[in-house]
Amino acid sequence: MVGLEAIHALAGVMDHKRAAEGVLVTTSWVGKASRDFAAANGRIEIIEGRNLKHLLKEHLGLDVLIGLEKVPPGWDRADLE
Repeated sequence: MVGLEAIHALAGVMDHKRAAEGVLVTTSWVGKASRDFAAANGRIEIIEGRNLKHLLKEHLGLDVLIGLEKVPPGWDRADLE
């Protein structure tokens, strides 16, 4: 799971570089506090493993597996396969 520290770090770099938007991409998943912070910030987009899997299939034709020990909250087993 990607913790709040990673979202805070991204927001800090965005402020330092005066970036209009930032994207956090992970093969894992993002917790509620991180998601809430990104939503409140309004400039951060999060792409989690299941969304990344879909984008890789749609745009590159790659059928990938997401290797997580357990199914994250709100995900289905099919999201990992």
